[in-house]
Amino acid sequence: MEHNRPYPDTDVDIITVIPIENKNLLIEFANGKKRKYDVKRLFLEFPQFQSLESEELFRTVKYGKYAVYWDETLDIAEVELWYNGTDV
Repeated sequence: MEHNRPYPDTDVDIITVIPIENKNLLIEFANGKKRKYDVKRLFLEFPQFQSLESEELFRTVKYGKYAVYWDETLDIAEVELWYNGTDV
């Protein structure tokens, strides 16, 4: 995915992710910040994410430095989480 914004000046590698209520993720970044990301925002634009309406699947989220993911077709880049998440 191409981003129209410059890469953040701070380190936005993912340290941890926790699935929380209402299809939100709580993400901690290497720069010490925590942000909440609403996965529901992707349901209309990217229909494959609708499978995450299943609470059982949603709670299986995994992460690496540069993305959170559920399987090889469902992932969200750290930059998307950073720019479109909200401060906690």
